[in-house]
Amino acid sequence: MLLILKKVRLHSTLLQGIEEALDRVFGQGKKSDQVVPAILKAHPKWGSRDRNFVAENTYEIVRNKRLILYCLDYDGPLDSGTLKKMTAAWLILKEQQDESDFFTGLDPAILRERVRVADPAVRFSVPDALNEYMIAELGTERWYRELEAMSTPAEVYLRVNLNRISREKLREALLKREMETETVEGVRAALRLLKRANLTATDEFRKGMFEIQDAGSQLIGGFLNPVPGSMVVDACAGAGGKALHLADLMQNKGQILAMDVEAAKLQELQNRAVRNKVSIIQTALVSDAVIQEYRGKADYLLLDVPCSGSGVIRRNPDAKEKLTPEFMEEIREVQQHILQNYSTMLKPEGKMVYATCSLLPSENRGQVDRFMEENKGFVLVEDRQVWPSETGFDGFYMALITRE
Repeated sequence: MLLILKKVRLHSTLLQGIEEALDRVFGQGKKSDQVVPAILKAHPKWGSRDRNFVAENTYEIVRNKRLILYCLDYDGPLDSGTLKKMTAAWLILKEQQDESDFFTGLDPAILRERVRVADPAVRFSVPDALNEYMIAELGTERWYRELEAMSTPAEVYLRVNLNRISREKLREALLKREMETETVEGVRAALRLLKRANLTATDEFRKGMFEIQDAGSQLIGGFLNPVPGSMVVDACAGAGGKALHLADLMQNKGQILAMDVEAAKLQELQNRAVRNKVSIIQTALVSDAVIQEYRGKADYLLLDVPCSGSGVIRRNPDAKEKLTPEFMEEIREVQQHILQNYSTMLKPEGKMVYATCSLLPSENRGQVDRFMEENKGFVLVEDRQVWPSETGFDGFYMALITRE
């Protein structure tokens, strides 16, 4: 749970950077994965070690909020003084404190003892209601196993655009920049970065040789596995990570319609497609008219639906506070609506993948079973649950369905 790093000199500007980020997350309700890049961008003079220190500790404090407050025996407003104490307590638990006044008033022995006696919900910093909900769906053993796996910092994975460069040639190019990677068994285009680095500043990234994408997410494109020249619909494309992967699998031959409800995300996808030199992706805002226009036309259909995100909470730790039973019920209705309505775009004998980044059976196989019961002419070929504890990847579910 605790990532112990070598001690670093604790410059006040770095500590202030963490506190500023925490204030934006806890005080202003912003997402940590948006806040941290903004903080780093505002301090271009920080070196890679400083940037990593601020980013990792911010994410970890957000991820372990409940545990830290429990160790401090505090249950009040998160004002600037409290955020400073939270930062200091976390660095003590990681054995990164120095002799400065920043740590005055905190007893390391007391903090570590409270970690030792904390129950699992506190130790892994999940709200009691969410903890009970997940245990009811997954069982205590499975939930705590996955929760422990997701309490560690997320690995950085690359997806190599194999139509542009081979994995080995990209590894060699990055190694010349002192960025060491290793191949990932069972994920043909994936590389794991062994030490964090600013990948987006490399010429290889700017030239579209690779994307940053979790290895578990990469499995979804391979599960659909569209052939070159086919017509593919990515109906919940977002910023297009999976659409770009599908285009690479198709050797940039055929047609991909990428749909989403947010125009800004589709614009980001278009920008990424230009960088990746992908020409087969068209974008469209979701509407009944578009769904009707493409009715029965898709050879392949990807439904990467909105979900609880319970499989990716280590990347989005602030989401734990928002996963209520009411939200879960609402999101399941959205998922079933998408399955029922968007599936009409699939051709007879076409292939469809229903996917989530969730661990919950009610969002995954449960939704597929309900769809199959209510829609004749569809056949479940296979499905797969990717468990963080077994793979080290984020948690994903995928079901391959064909239309007779």
